[in-house]
Amino acid sequence: MREARATVRLQLSADFTFADATDQVPYYAALGITHYYLSPITEAVAGSTHGYDVIDPTRISAALGGEAGFDALIERLRAHGMGAIVDIVPNHLAADASNPWWRDVLARGRASEHAQAFDIDWDAPGCEGKLWLPILPDTLHATIVGSEIRLARAHDGMLQLQVSGQALPLCPHSEAALADASADALAAIAASPPALSALLAQQNYRLASWRSGNDVGNYRRFFDIGGLAALAMERPGVFRRVHALPLRLVAQGRVDGLRLDHVDGLARPGRYLQRLRRALEHAARERPAGLPAVSLHVEKILAADESLPADWPVDGTTGYDFMGQVASLWHDRAGVELLDAAWTRRHGRSFDAEQRHARRELLEHRLLGDFTRSVRAWDHRVALTPMHGDLSVPAQARAIAALAGAMTVYRTYLADGVRREADLAALASARDRALSCAAAHDRWAIEALAAQMLEASPDTRAGARRLRLACQRFEQLCAPLNAKAAEDTAFYRYGALLSRNEVGSSPGDRLSGPGAFHQQMRERARRWPRAMLATATHDHKRGEDTRARIAALSYRTHWLLGLARAWFPRWQIGFPELPERVLWVLLQTLLGAWPLTLSPDDEHGVAAFAARVQAWLQKAEREAGLQTRWIAPDAAFEDACQALLIQLLDGADNPWRRSIADAARQLDGAGALIGLGSVVLRLTAPGVPDLYQGTEYWDQSLVDPDNRRQPDYAERARTLARPASWPELVADFRDGRIKQRLIHALLQLRQRHRDVFAQGDYLPLELAGERADEALAFVRSDGEHAVLVLLARPGHACLATLTTPQPPPDYWRGTHVLLPPSLRGAAWRNALANPASDTETETETGSAATAAPAPDTDMLAVRVHLTDLPFAVLAAPVPGASS
Repeated sequence: MREARATVRLQLSADFTFADATDQVPYYAALGITHYYLSPITEAVAGSTHGYDVIDPTRISAALGGEAGFDALIERLRAHGMGAIVDIVPNHLAADASNPWWRDVLARGRASEHAQAFDIDWDAPGCEGKLWLPILPDTLHATIVGSEIRLARAHDGMLQLQVSGQALPLCPHSEAALADASADALAAIAASPPALSALLAQQNYRLASWRSGNDVGNYRRFFDIGGLAALAMERPGVFRRVHALPLRLVAQGRVDGLRLDHVDGLARPGRYLQRLRRALEHAARERPAGLPAVSLHVEKILAADESLPADWPVDGTTGYDFMGQVASLWHDRAGVELLDAAWTRRHGRSFDAEQRHARRELLEHRLLGDFTRSVRAWDHRVALTPMHGDLSVPAQARAIAALAGAMTVYRTYLADGVRREADLAALASARDRALSCAAAHDRWAIEALAAQMLEASPDTRAGARRLRLACQRFEQLCAPLNAKAAEDTAFYRYGALLSRNEVGSSPGDRLSGPGAFHQQMRERARRWPRAMLATATHDHKRGEDTRARIAALSYRTHWLLGLARAWFPRWQIGFPELPERVLWVLLQTLLGAWPLTLSPDDEHGVAAFAARVQAWLQKAEREAGLQTRWIAPDAAFEDACQALLIQLLDGADNPWRRSIADAARQLDGAGALIGLGSVVLRLTAPGVPDLYQGTEYWDQSLVDPDNRRQPDYAERARTLARPASWPELVADFRDGRIKQRLIHALLQLRQRHRDVFAQGDYLPLELAGERADEALAFVRSDGEHAVLVLLARPGHACLATLTTPQPPPDYWRGTHVLLPPSLRGAAWRNALANPASDTETETETGSAATAAPAPDTDMLAVRVHLTDLPFAVLAAPVPGASS
């Protein structure tokens, strides 16, 4: 068993079980993957397609194959020298009657042994001291009168209510009080509104309309999802029960690392991580000898200028931050600014304005429960201060809304009890932004609450306790507010250039160039050498190669705007209800996601593509919440969207279909160059590269569920076993084999130079010459060996005309990589393995055949190394090293 050097993220479900994952171990081993990185393996709601709606965190999912199926998978991984990392869900469980913990809370209320597991405010105003259950399609009265509630016996003989597709238990004393529990008597109760109302009044939950969930609900939800109930993970007993299974698997040596879902949803993430690290260290003492240290990664969305807290005992993030850093390299700044300006001019709002508007909407509606909970906590804190009575609850509410709306990071971590400078700076910055746009009469309240948050030492122990809880509630409000406002609302409303609307980055971020990227990678090598590196995930809005193709549009803005001017007026004929905003995001999606191998004459293929785009468009527009919404779909608008797609793509002789295909084809070369360059960076930068399932071919997926389709493993195994030469792969680049070959070659390189990539330095290299700004170069070195990476990053004049992923042969004439003194005279060799060999070779043409420079040479000619490929990876012993 080896320390993780490269992972593959696999999405498990009833359609892809442990057995299916076991079957693919030989393929991934041959590719060069060292660890499976699995979606949640615990028991989930029946039919779950993702595993995050956990109903029992103590058991391995029977639908996936159970403990026996998991053991078989681990044994196959071990046989191939591989290991496993699993995704755990510490934030929430499914609020579903099939969840035994939740079911017991429904039956016994506060007296349940599991009541403390969930974050429930039993004394919340308006909830009658009960668990508010907003699951009814109508009001409770209408549901009762409409005879939509049934009484029946469960398989265990206990009575339950059947309503809205759920089977809810009765509290024990109400069942015991029934004089007659025969089938006829139960039917009579259900048919009698007074009798049924009396029975419902005895329960520990209060059934209510789903519409009341945002306003009255008293259990904290995961984001705004009523079907997921937040856990009180800060309570030691809850921690022990939820983590018993993963800690057991770690102790048994069956699991080598944990991935923590949405760490920012926890009350006190820092304290939680310290507790978990101690538990892992204890479990590791029982592991079989010779196994590596257990890794710990957090799903954490970082702002552009934000870092993980230095005192978190983790190996790093799961890679969303790297995704944003890489993406920033592949956009033309002038082109992006032009499109941003054009969008704002035509549609009225910048991204920042769109996000602020979305935050206000969320605080008033979908996150109102979290907001109200935060206001109550702050009022309890203010009651112990001299401001009590002067700082009214409405004023506090406006101040909290202003401060939360002005946060530029997901959250701070004051509830951990540690005063980090980054947290204080983030709060001070939010205060200043909130004050800059607040009404004069609200500024005092904003300053007063901000001062409380920044206070070092409250006067009393009770004051400290209430302040910590108030900060916790504020921080647990900020995290979902940031996520929902940006990623799940503004990203779908603002569409200047969709490649920038991605988890881990933002259209509001300033684009950075090679200098900033080099600095970020040096920091990774110094602080987070084991953090994950991702460019595609199960949560991405668009596949990595869809994004690459749309990013290429930033180099062709005038061409893109010309298409819009010529096409949109004709698209809108017959569809006046479709605003230009919809047409703009649809155009980018059609161009970016059009499969590279899809011919417009392929009826079946185009129909399948159209169905995928239609599903994406419906989800995108409902998430945007402008013309249609999830809770109130506008059938006429959605029908118009579908009709437009039919008009554009249906029919073999459809001229629109061919025009769109021809336009998409013009992005193939540039999109492939950007995609391949991103692969090289992911597999050579400091960290552990993560491959999302199936993306070893071109990844032109859209948002989930499209990005969770199962790959064609048989085809991937076939092409991996029959490697082709680089020239052949360049010529046939549209079939995706070139990307698979590159991934395989770089993973083999990582195996040959383990220390270089696991602990090596990152050294940026300067370039000189006419095209010095159009390439990127750096060296990874452990002092004994060095790996030099060189990437084409051509400007708009080149990218706009590429028909393959390779610039013209003479493009790099006169451009050189400058070598530092320590590497002058190094005997560089091509580090990308020959298809028929596992050794470095110089037998292939162009960039694959590289000669050693003369001892006094201090530069490498870019033209020599980027002749046939847009990348080169060279390896050499460090001159003068002991080896």
